[in-house]
Amino acid sequence: MKTKIGVIAPHDSLQRIMYVAKEFEDISFVPYPYEQLEEVSSILKKHRQDVDQWFFSGVLNYTYAMKNNLITADEGAFPPLHGASFFGILLEAQLNSNQVFRQVGIDTITNEEFDKILSYYQLEDLTYYTHPFESNKSADELVQFHSRLYEEGKIEVVITSIKDVYLQLKEKKIPVYRVTPSYLSIKMIIQFLEERAQSNLYRNSQVAVIGCRIEMEPDNLEELYYSFKTKYQELDVRRQLFEIAEKTNGSVMQMGDGLFFIFTTRGELSIETEGDLFSLIDEIHLQTSLQVKISIGFGETVLQAEQHVRLGFRHIKDYDKPILLVVDDDQSISAKHQEEQINYSTVEIGASWKEKMKDVNLSPGVVSKITAYANHYRREQFSSQDLARWLKSTERNGRRILAEMERVGIVEQSGEAQSGERGRPRKLFQFTGN
Repeated sequence: MKTKIGVIAPHDSLQRIMYVAKEFEDISFVPYPYEQLEEVSSILKKHRQDVDQWFFSGVLNYTYAMKNNLITADEGAFPPLHGASFFGILLEAQLNSNQVFRQVGIDTITNEEFDKILSYYQLEDLTYYTHPFESNKSADELVQFHSRLYEEGKIEVVITSIKDVYLQLKEKKIPVYRVTPSYLSIKMIIQFLEERAQSNLYRNSQVAVIGCRIEMEPDNLEELYYSFKTKYQELDVRRQLFEIAEKTNGSVMQMGDGLFFIFTTRGELSIETEGDLFSLIDEIHLQTSLQVKISIGFGETVLQAEQHVRLGFRHIKDYDKPILLVVDDDQSISAKHQEEQINYSTVEIGASWKEKMKDVNLSPGVVSKITAYANHYRREQFSSQDLARWLKSTERNGRRILAEMERVGIVEQSGEAQSGERGRPRKLFQFTGN
């Protein structure tokens, strides 16, 4: 499956980025143009889970997304304005005006960055006035900054990276040029996002082992080991662990008295899983007054993940309150406390699907859940068997749901797949436009 990168940019910047993107045949690019910066919010709220990574055209829209918690730092990046970008537009300005500019006003580049650019060349005669980018500064303030310098005769030309600043200065008849990321800068960020997406895919496929150990009091340890009461308690713990294993598509094994392991993969664990584990700790303590310790280990192999679980158990005695001790594949240890849990919502359905949902005998939540699972597993095609696994239902119910979704045009048949058994091949479906 191709890596999918969403590109958020104004129309003019989008064309430049998509021109470079043509070189990457193994990456699927989804353009999301906008006119006003505020549109970035609706784009990300609706399509955040539709792509693997986000390419932002510049620091302005990237900072806007980060400031409003629309994405995390691991979900996107923007191309920096290197020296080639600045000198390229400065050369263009000089050729168009047929003169050498020695006094320049710039923004979104810090003094330190610009000094580094000039230090490589003998450009002491170039005087510049820079206004570094600040997320709380409006375009109007930058326009006032450049206009004042131009009226005072301190600058001859303005080089900006912000479209609104460029347009306003243009209206004031002030010589202004808009700097955009260079070809190499755009290409570098695309390669970076591709590597990050592949790294996330590999990371989600890592082995994860959830270790659950029931702590028994030393005074009556032997009595508890051989009492029927303890066996009943273990059965109750196993039942709750089976529920967690079902949600994470894992398997449960009892490794000894009071010690259980759930084997799954990293990508199956979620905030919901953490909540279930904390609930398990609380319920067992209320019912039996026993303490439950949870250690989660990640690794490239089952053996490594299991070793990390046991490493976590050796460190968990240092904590008094209920925690989930997580040992990563590099043996770094982190503790997750119950109060740090957060809520999350399912994927929103688009306007066209909302219209179609009026005639379907399904709730919007079911469709959202299927969309979320398809994005999570990066499945462009899926069968009724996949739905049965995702929704924890029967395959017959999965076929019924797909038939309803196909009837109103939410999904369409895209092929067939042999199941490896006797009988007809399974139908594969894919989503239509949302």
